[in-house]
Amino acid sequence: MSTLISPHVLLAVRDNRQLLLKWIVALLVPLAVFTFLWNGEAMANQVLLGLFVGVSTSFDTITLIFAAIFVVVFYAVIITLSGYLVAADSGQRSVVDLWLDVLVYILVPLFLVIGTGLIIGLALAALVWAIYLYVRSRVFTKRTIKSGAMLSELAVLAEEQRGELMRRAVLGGFWFATAFAVVSLVLDLIFYVVGQLPDILLVWVVLRTILLPIVGYFLGYVGGLAAVRRTIAAKTNGNGRGVTNVSKKRRLEVLSTARALEEAKDLVPNDLPLSSTGAQRFYLLLLTAFILFYPFIDPFLFGPGTGGRLAGYGDAGYYVILALGLNIVVGFAGLLDLGYVAFFAIGSYTWAIFGSTQWGLLTGLTIPLNTIGWYFWPMLLVTALVAAFFGLLLGAPTLRLRGDYLAIVTLGFGEIVPVIFLELDQYTNGANGIVGVESPHLFGVDWSGFTPGPYYYLIVVLIVLVIFANIRLRDSRLGRAWVAIREDEIAAASSGVNLVNTKLLAFAAGAFFSGIAGAYHSAKLGSITPDSFSFGDSVIYLAMVVIGGIGSIPGVIVGALTVYAINQFILAQLDTLAADPASFLHAVSAAIVQVFPGFTFGNVRNLVFGVILVIVMIFRPEGFIPSARRKRELRRKEEEGPEVGSLDVVPGAPGFESEMRIE
Repeated sequence: MSTLISPHVLLAVRDNRQLLLKWIVALLVPLAVFTFLWNGEAMANQVLLGLFVGVSTSFDTITLIFAAIFVVVFYAVIITLSGYLVAADSGQRSVVDLWLDVLVYILVPLFLVIGTGLIIGLALAALVWAIYLYVRSRVFTKRTIKSGAMLSELAVLAEEQRGELMRRAVLGGFWFATAFAVVSLVLDLIFYVVGQLPDILLVWVVLRTILLPIVGYFLGYVGGLAAVRRTIAAKTNGNGRGVTNVSKKRRLEVLSTARALEEAKDLVPNDLPLSSTGAQRFYLLLLTAFILFYPFIDPFLFGPGTGGRLAGYGDAGYYVILALGLNIVVGFAGLLDLGYVAFFAIGSYTWAIFGSTQWGLLTGLTIPLNTIGWYFWPMLLVTALVAAFFGLLLGAPTLRLRGDYLAIVTLGFGEIVPVIFLELDQYTNGANGIVGVESPHLFGVDWSGFTPGPYYYLIVVLIVLVIFANIRLRDSRLGRAWVAIREDEIAAASSGVNLVNTKLLAFAAGAFFSGIAGAYHSAKLGSITPDSFSFGDSVIYLAMVVIGGIGSIPGVIVGALTVYAINQFILAQLDTLAADPASFLHAVSAAIVQVFPGFTFGNVRNLVFGVILVIVMIFRPEGFIPSARRKRELRRKEEEGPEVGSLDVVPGAPGFESEMRIE
C-alpha cells in the first residue's frame, strides 16, 4: 500500500520559514513580558547574585535554590514547547487566529495577574475566556468537519516525513532560543548603560547568549520526539515496502464526529497545536512546577506579603476539595444536593472536638496538648469516614426521590445540622463555638508557630489525592453506574445497576471529601462556630460546580477558584477600593450615594454576585470547561438541529408516511 500524505502536510513542509517566524513571535512576546516587564529577569539575577556570586540578598539560601530550579524548569519547558508547536502545526491556521488565542489565553491573564494578583487575575481571566469563547462562536465560522472529511485529512507519515517533523522541531527550538538570547542581550545592554545591571552579571549575559542556542537545539529535539510520538506512522515490512498503519484511522471511523474530533487532537500535525493534547502536557508540567515552587517564587513575583497570600490560597484550596466532592453527587450521579455544607460542618466539628480540650471535658480522657497535633493525620481519615456515614444517613431516606423533592430534603438536612451544633451546648459550646483547636504536628514541628507555608503544601497534597480519587472513581465501574443513573435512572435499573447502593455510595463519597476539607479548615483556623455554615455556603459550592462544568474535574477546579476569587476577593474589597479617591469606584460610589444615601457595595454584594452568575449561565451554560460527554452532547445538538417528530412533518411531505407509520 502506498503511504498517504495529506496535501496540507506537504504545504507545511515546504513553508518551514513561515511556521518558524509565526511561532517564534507568538511565544517570544509573552515570554519577554514575563521576563522583562514582570520580575522574571529580576528573579534570575537575584539567584545568580545570591548563589553563584556570593552577594548578600534579602532572600535565604533555600528560597534562592528553589527559585533557581523553577527558573530552569520554566525556560526549558517553554523552549521545548516551541519545538513541539513548530513540528505539530499543519500550517493551515491563520496568523490572526493564532494571535487572538495568544492574546486572550496568555497575554491578557499575564497582565491581569501582574496588575491584580494571582487569584483575582486568574478569576478575571476565566471570565474573559468565557466571553471570548462566546463571541468567537458567534463571529467566526465554526470548523464543522464531518467524520469522513476529517479522516481524509489525516496524514500517515513515512519515515522521511517523520524526520522532517524532527528537523522542524530542532529548528524551532534553536531559533526560538536564539531569538530570546538576542532580545535578552539587547535589553540587558540597555539596562547596563542606564546603570540597572551590575557589572558582575555581564559574564552571565555573555554565557547566556552563547548557551541558549545550544540548549535550544537539544530541547527542540526533545519537543520533536514528543510530536513524532503522536503521528500516525507508516511501518515497513521485511521487503522494505511501505505498509500503511491505519489502525488509528480505522478506530476513528467507527466513532461519532465529536468523538473523532477529540481523538484527532492527539494526532500530529493538526490545525490547533496550541490546544492539542501534546501541548497540554507541557502546560501541566509548567503548572506543576509553579504550584510546587510557588511559596519560594512568590516574593520575587508579588513582593512582600507572601504569608497572607498563602493563607488565602489555603482557603481557596479547601473550596476546591468541596467542589470536587459535590461534583461526585451532582456531576457524576446527577443528584441535586442543596445541603452539602452540613458534611463540611460535621468534618470541621469532628476534628475541632477531638483536637481541643473539649475531648477531655466530654470523655474524661486527657491527651497532652503537645501530642494532639500528631493525631491530626489519622483523624483526617476518621473525619472523612464520619462525614461519609452521615452521607449514608442522608441518602437512605432519599432513595425514591428525584429532582425538586431531593433538593428540598437535602436543603432541610443542611439547615438542621448547624442548628444541632448550635443547640448542643454541652458538646459544642453552642454559639461560642470551639476554640483552641490544635494545629497539625509533623516531624516534631508544631505548625501553629510557622507561616502558612506548611498549610499550603498540605492543601496541595490533599487536592492532588482528591483529584486522583475523583479520576479513578469517574473511570471505574461505579463511576459509569453514576453516569448511567444521571442520564436515565429507569434505563440504568433495567441494565442491572443497583440504584440503592449506587446512590448511597454517591452521597457517601461526596461527604467523604467534604469531611477532609472540614478537618483542614478547623485545624488551620484554630476555632469553629456554627454560624460559619449556612445555606448560602451550599449555594456557593453548587455554583462552583455548575459554572466550572458539571461532571468536569478540571472545570470544577477552575469554577471553584473563580467563584472563590470573585466572592471572597473582588466583591469583598469593593468598599475598600471605593474609599480610595484615586479609584474609579470612588466616583461611582459617590454618585450612587447621592441617590441612595447610606449605600455601600457590601449591601449589594450578593446582588452583584448573582448578576455575574446569571450572565455566565446565559452565555456559557455548559460551564468554563465542560466535560467531554457534555461537550459532545452540545456539539451534536448544534450539528443536528432540533429533533423533528411525526407531528412536525407536514402531510404529504417526504417522510410523513414513515413518521406516521402509514402502511
